[in-house]
Amino acid sequence: MFRLADIPNLRHLRMVQVIGKLGGVSCASRELSTSQPAVTQAVANIEAEIGLPIFERCATGTYPTTIGKQFLLRIDRFFDTLDTALAQVLGRPDGAADRIPPRIERLATGTQLRALIVTCEQGRVSEIADSLGLSPASLFRSARSFERALGKQLFDRTAQGPIPNRTGNYLAREFRRAVRELELARGEVLLAAGTESLELVIGTLPMAGSHDLAEATRRFMSAYPSTKVRLVTGEYHKLLNDLSNSRIDMIFGMLRRPEWADDVSEEVLFTDNYCLVARVGHALTRLENVTPSDLAGYEWVVPQKGTPRRNRIEQIFADEPVRPKFHLETSSLTMIRSLLLNSETVTLMTRSELQNDVELGVLKVLPCRFLDNVLLKGVTTRSDWLPTAAHNAFLDCLREVTGKTNHAGKPDSGSDIRMAS
Repeated sequence: MFRLADIPNLRHLRMVQVIGKLGGVSCASRELSTSQPAVTQAVANIEAEIGLPIFERCATGTYPTTIGKQFLLRIDRFFDTLDTALAQVLGRPDGAADRIPPRIERLATGTQLRALIVTCEQGRVSEIADSLGLSPASLFRSARSFERALGKQLFDRTAQGPIPNRTGNYLAREFRRAVRELELARGEVLLAAGTESLELVIGTLPMAGSHDLAEATRRFMSAYPSTKVRLVTGEYHKLLNDLSNSRIDMIFGMLRRPEWADDVSEEVLFTDNYCLVARVGHALTRLENVTPSDLAGYEWVVPQKGTPRRNRIEQIFADEPVRPKFHLETSSLTMIRSLLLNSETVTLMTRSELQNDVELGVLKVLPCRFLDNVLLKGVTTRSDWLPTAAHNAFLDCLREVTGKTNHAGKPDSGSDIRMAS
């Protein structure tokens, strides 16, 4: 794939894009005010990088191959993202309403794009620089050279060194989105040719439903054995930021998009609900109906404050005179499971996440009548996302697996569905 280490020459990519639009080398050379040999060499360089021809040459012009059409679609999205970001930052000077902002390849190189992306990864600059075989200082120099060419301040000077400002972070996010289009462009081409794999990056929330996700992943890998699937677990707002910055392709789990997140879309796949959980043989499993007062005397394993599950746990004891101390805090399913199995602790889990342990007979759902929250679960993606065929196949596997799942039960048509907050 095109990684940060090898972003292609932007001028060469622009020449390839213009050939695709105008249908010939001579037309592209006139449009870009460059020589035909330079355009021809640019095409040869890009084709050499991906290892497959993008165009077919004939007497009537230069036309994209079937694979080339896929590649050019991604290149269009790459430049649209970059050019739109530049126009947003540069705007139009006073008295120059008809002036078009310069194209990205006239202001920056692939090296400078990479430098800005990396230097805006606060807390990870040294780590990423090491992986690229570069020094942080050289990356900052490259980013600052782009800043001078742009004529806009991208970093604020502090005692700790340069820190990206709002404009710098915005451009870094858009550049990262554009580079992801390059990764997908080359990945699609090589996957179609059977010469290299594409990587899907799936963000998963705690209590998302690991049984369903694992089964969908297994089915997908059977159909696409050369494709890599990377599952990244994290809290919602961290994954939402990663999604917005194109570090991941989608989020699987509870749907809880904030009102301000207008750049993402959600698809409901199944319903779920919360249930109280303890080990088999726990004293509470012998009760016919567990009440909040019964639960108050036990130690709880809880997630961090502010999460929907923590909010629901605290609501259980809102009217109780005695409340648990909540001294055990973790979102690690492995740790939660270990604590439940080896102590008298209790917790709140989603029914989908509990499925395997109940079937194995190691954990038990406690009987209670006050948990009626229905949770909507599914996938969250960027609104402007263009999935590859592999991404669509993965989504189809998720739909197929979760289509047979309804952990909350189907509500009556006239019932009042109470959503988790």
